[in-house]
This record gives sequence, structure tokens and C-alpha cells, in this order.
Amino acid sequence: MGRSTWISGLLKRRKTPLVVECERVEDALPYVYWIEKQPVRLVLPVECLRMQGALPYDADHPFVAALREGPARLESFYRDCAPDSLVEMYGVERRGRVGEDLPAWELPWLMRKHRAAPAGERGLGAEHGVSFYGPASARKVEFEYERLQQVTAAIRSKGYAPDRYRDIEGHLMTDGKETCFFVRGGKHRAAALVHLGYTKIPVQLRRTWPLIVDARSAEQWPLVASGAIDRSLATDIVGTYIRGDRERD
Repeated sequence: MGRSTWISGLLKRRKTPLVVECERVEDALPYVYWIEKQPVRLVLPVECLRMQGALPYDADHPFVAALREGPARLESFYRDCAPDSLVEMYGVERRGRVGEDLPAWELPWLMRKHRAAPAGERGLGAEHGVSFYGPASARKVEFEYERLQQVTAAIRSKGYAPDRYRDIEGHLMTDGKETCFFVRGGKHRAAALVHLGYTKIPVQLRRTWPLIVDARSAEQWPLVASGAIDRSLATDIVGTYIRGDRERD
């Protein structure tokens, strides 16, 4: 079966999403309870999007800045953002709390059978680094920059049509007062859209992840419930996402 035939068959099987324009990210909250087979595509203000590491998708996001300034910006990000613990990852104050020395990639609200560091991708082993913090090898920097350029060029020439391939996916995070959207799949597409001037970004809630992470129920998060991390530290980390105020080099 050719790729075009496969894509055509996939499109025929997909249901047309219900598109919901959200003036505020809080307008998306009721859709975590959506139970219909028809998927929902939420069109969110770009200001509410976050990459893992609590990085807002703004002009200073390392991917967005690299598209504007070149690969040297990515090199500096991976060099300067190389945390060896969870508190270093998010710039949270050390106070002797349980969980401060957990690895930088951990997310306290996820339940997994096996908690392991991110694997490599696209043929590069884990030793080359991950996309959302450093250190990273020269090959990894080159790979990330080329991927950003390719995605941006495709959107610039053909427009952005999530129906054709896949939506940017993730989940909502809230503390009951403020809310943000954690981009789990499609971080390069999100950066490309920001670079190209999009102010609203279409996304979907990823059904294989929590649809919402609510800081008010932190005692139920797996790492908190198991005693691997202090509740206050876990909610401090969520706060960096919601506020989008993690320091960036």
C-alpha cells in the first residue's frame, strides 16, 4: 500500500472534529468531560501553551528563537539548560523536601508501569540528549534544527491542516485560578506556528494521558501518593507551568 493510499484511508475513517474556539484557555475546561466519539479540537490562545520544562511558546522559547536566529540559539539552550535534578529543571527553591533530587525528566502526576528516562528518537540514542533540556550532542542540535526548519517550511508553503496528519496534543493544567496547556505531542509544530505569527493554536486532548492535571488534587498524584515527592514541591512545579515563569537562559 502506497503512502497516499494509506493517508486517504486514514482520512476516511476519521471523524470530523468538533472545533471549539476558546477566547480563554479556561473555556476548554468543560471538554475534559466530553464522551462522544467525535473528537474535539480546541483552538487555544498561544499564550497558554507550554513545552515540558514549563517553557511558554513565546519569542524566547528555544525552538521559536532558533527559527528566528539560527542553530546557535539551540546550542546555547542545550548548553545552559542542563539540570541534574527536578528542582534545577524548574528553578524551584531547595528546602530539603522529598523529591528534590528526582531526575529532571520526571512528572509527578503520571502513573507508569516503569519510570525510565526518555529514550532516543529518530535513530539517535538517548546519549545524544532529549529535546526539552540539555546537554545535547552536535548531532541532536542539528536534528532538532532541521526538523524545525522542515516543519516550518511545510506549513509556510501548504498552510496548517491538522486534519491531514495529526493534531498537536497534550493536556490541561490548572490550580483552580489559572490554566495552561502542556504540549505532549507536536512541540515542533507549535513552535513553527508561533514563529509564523499564529496567535491561536488548534490542539486536542491526548486520550492516553490525563486530560487535566489539577493541583488541588495533588495528593492523588502517583509520586506524591507513594511518598517519592513532597506535595508542596509537586505543586510548586505545576505552578511554574501555569504561570510560565521558569527562568530561561
